[in-house]
Amino acid sequence: MSKIINPKEGYNLYADNYQNDYRKLESFDNGEFLKLLPENVDTAVELGIGDGRIAEKVKAISSRFIGIDISNRMLENCLKLHGNIELINADTDYSIPLKSESADLIVAYFLFVHIKDAKGLVEESYRVLKQDGVFLFNLIHQKKPPVLKAGKEKFKIKSYYHIPSHIEEYLDYFWFKWERFDTLDGKFWVSKIYKAIKM
Repeated sequence: MSKIINPKEGYNLYADNYQNDYRKLESFDNGEFLKLLPENVDTAVELGIGDGRIAEKVKAISSRFIGIDISNRMLENCLKLHGNIELINADTDYSIPLKSESADLIVAYFLFVHIKDAKGLVEESYRVLKQDGVFLFNLIHQKKPPVLKAGKEKFKIKSYYHIPSHIEEYLDYFWFKWERFDTLDGKFWVSKIYKAIKM
């Protein structure tokens, strides 16, 4: 039986293996997420940047790009892979360490699955975004964490399944105007992408 560990410990342990998952992760939405990025913004923030899997795409549309992640090992790999990026080591399950109304775009790709307080993250994103700022994020249909392997060690990273209708209630509560884009596998959804605008 594989042990379940917290995201910080888990991604520090798994950081050097993470690139092996790129293809699998991209299969959830078939590239649709990145198509929803705005054409250009002043300040973009990626929550859960990891090793920078989509960093170049977000960086390319922004004048200033900030990446935040709980795992210092993932951030070290991000710098190795992508050079000079402004990075912050922080746990966004509690707060986003940025000033209010300081960002034009917040991206959270495959992050909600590791966030316990989803309503808190929606509220913090609203606080940090400027008026008309965009919060782009996805939910994945993962009710149990997968078994990961690093060296001889097998483990699972603690995850949370958020019911989409609850997330939508939070978006409405904080006065976001939002759209949802579903990726289906037959009759079942595998990914839901949300583009929410701060009103």
